Amino acid sequence: MPLKSISRFLALAPLFIIPFFPLIVENSYFFPFITGKAFFFRILVEIAFASWVVLAFLDAKYRPKFNAVTIGVTVFAVVALVADLLGVNPIRSLWSNFERMEGWITIVHLWMFFMITANTLGSEAGGKKFWHNWMNTALVGAFFVACYGFAQLFGWAGIHQGASRIDASLGNAAYMAVYMLLNAGIAVYLLLESKARRAVKGFKLAGMEWGYLILALIFSFLLIETATRGTILGLVGGTVIALLAYSIFGKGASKLSRQVSGGIVALLVVLGIVFVLARNSPIIQKYEPLQRLASISLSNTESVSRLYIWNMALTGFEQRPVFGWGQENFNYIFNANYNPKMYGQEQWFDRAHSVYFDWLINGGIVGLLAYLALYILFLVAVWKSSLTIAEKSALTGLLAGYAVHNIFVFDNLASYVFFFALLGFAASLISNLKSRISAPEQHREVSLDVIEYVVAPLAIIVLIFGVYFYNVRAIQENTRLITALRSCGGGNAGTVPDPTLFENVLATKVYLGYQETREQLLSCAGQVINSQQVPSPTKQAFFQLTMEQIQAQIEATPKDARIYTLAGSFLEQIGAFTQALPMLEKAHLLSPAKQSTAYALSTAYVNLGKFDQAIAVIKQAYESETSDTDMRTAYITTLIAAGRDAEAQKLFGSDQSLFKTEQVAQAYAIAKDYTKAIAIYQNIIGTSTDAVNTQFRLAQTQYAAGLKSQAVETLKVIEKAHPEYTNQIDAAIKQVQSEK
Repeated sequence: MPLKSISRFLALAPLFIIPFFPLIVENSYFFPFITGKAFFFRILVEIAFASWVVLAFLDAKYRPKFNAVTIGVTVFAVVALVADLLGVNPIRSLWSNFERMEGWITIVHLWMFFMITANTLGSEAGGKKFWHNWMNTALVGAFFVACYGFAQLFGWAGIHQGASRIDASLGNAAYMAVYMLLNAGIAVYLLLESKARRAVKGFKLAGMEWGYLILALIFSFLLIETATRGTILGLVGGTVIALLAYSIFGKGASKLSRQVSGGIVALLVVLGIVFVLARNSPIIQKYEPLQRLASISLSNTESVSRLYIWNMALTGFEQRPVFGWGQENFNYIFNANYNPKMYGQEQWFDRAHSVYFDWLINGGIVGLLAYLALYILFLVAVWKSSLTIAEKSALTGLLAGYAVHNIFVFDNLASYVFFFALLGFAASLISNLKSRISAPEQHREVSLDVIEYVVAPLAIIVLIFGVYFYNVRAIQENTRLITALRSCGGGNAGTVPDPTLFENVLATKVYLGYQETREQLLSCAGQVINSQQVPSPTKQAFFQLTMEQIQAQIEATPKDARIYTLAGSFLEQIGAFTQALPMLEKAHLLSPAKQSTAYALSTAYVNLGKFDQAIAVIKQAYESETSDTDMRTAYITTLIAAGRDAEAQKLFGSDQSLFKTEQVAQAYAIAKDYTKAIAIYQNIIGTSTDAVNTQFRLAQTQYAAGLKSQAVETLKVIEKAHPEYTNQIDAAIKQVQSEK
């Protein structure tokens, strides 16, 4: 087979497989809904790109066309690279992690994908036909995802995240929503394109046009069922923009169709007003998607938290306004500028939960403008093309819907791929327009020998290198981590935690999973060291490896509060409070307003007898947001543990129920006020149907107070109610009775 045919096939075939990547779920991978899709996409893009390079040397029509969209996408990729290299953690910005699988490595693959699609699909005979074939293929993939969504809706398949918001094979309701949005828009565009090709006016549909309409409705319905508010607003907003564009600019269209479009816009506006007025009605409140949409307000916890995060993002932008912080570095901003009012939210935000704020942080004002330019260039290309007004309006509405969605949600690979595919389509529209109005270009031919013996071999070598070092080794790291976690968590009967399994993960020397491996090691080591069944040499090996990796992560991210917090918490968990203290002090320094960090630090101070420092830290944390009941309890218990019971009573004594909890009992025990501690435990046990843990603590406190006979009686009560603890209790009783 000729080299050109092979190259063309290997360039095009992966492009038509890529639309099915949202179906990939690799359950044997760490983050199965993310990593499998990303590796699948990257490998296919690398194969297609290497083949396209050879094809471009062989046939001039496949060579890059440097139009405005191509330049814009290339500038965006370069700006992202510069911002990442100048950011606070360039390596993480370039490689990302398993949870996100983004970073510049994804941006450059998206650029490669764009270049291939724009210069192959748009260069084939038949013009837009290949693009439409690709879009039809994408709809097939979306249909299978939709079937999965319906299976979840009817209870035939489990929902992966949450209880009721469908997520199909995307694993996240928001990801599912934007994927459905983009495919609904593509279906509408193909419907209008088919009608334009048949030169049919009005609302008469035929053949596949009915299929496109049905798919658009199905995808829109499933989008709503995800209950993703930003995307629902995007669907409505995109529809309004498309209809308005058609009504205003469709001068060649029939008067009736324009009037109908305007009427639908008016109807949507009226429905919107009715919805706002009736937002608390039973009909709306009983249907989750509408209930969530109606909950958008400045009093809604999730809505307010977005505003807090966006405010943090603006603060971060002020600190690094030109090229920003680099990708994957929002956590630095979040930790340093943490708002105490977010105490009930996720403690480790790594995104601003808005694509625009994310790019303002990732690339500064330069990065944001480079990103926004992609939208403008797309619209210019579409409206300058030979498409009909209806097609232009549909694509404009599609982009508008995506833009509205992006106000409230961060991007993911599924939406990124389709956005860059649309940009490739727009670039093809420009190239096709220029080819019709310009004289044929004179292209320099390249010797076939040079291509066969230099270009093609080099492309193959680079492809093999890329697939192995950027994908295969990362997959090895990922699957080895799963093996280590299964060993640690007892995934298989009889498994024994083995620190060498974590060493095998790190031995791949792939940055992508370093941080997550170390964090999982911290979690595993804490369980292992506190286990009664694990032998001491294994515990020691885990401890040594964990301490080495804590230091390695600190060297990699010295200004990241996360590693200090996790390391300090691990050391507290195993009782190494002296070693935990400097870690937690550093974490508190890097994130001074975060209550969870303050609590961990105060706990270390209490266990080391440094009560004044503990009180100072926890007092500041409580006073920063007095509605935080956990910090109130922590403040009370810290004062009591320090022997300042009177002060605690003065501050909070108006509600005596606050002083009748197990935490307070433990604090009294620390202060050696055993009488009060025992009284609280006995009161809790007396009102509980199953308080075995509290009974054990009561026995420990009675023993510490020197009330050995009472401690024995408490243990016997536990043994009678819970014979499964007989061996441990008999051993404890024997030890107590043997002491004088």
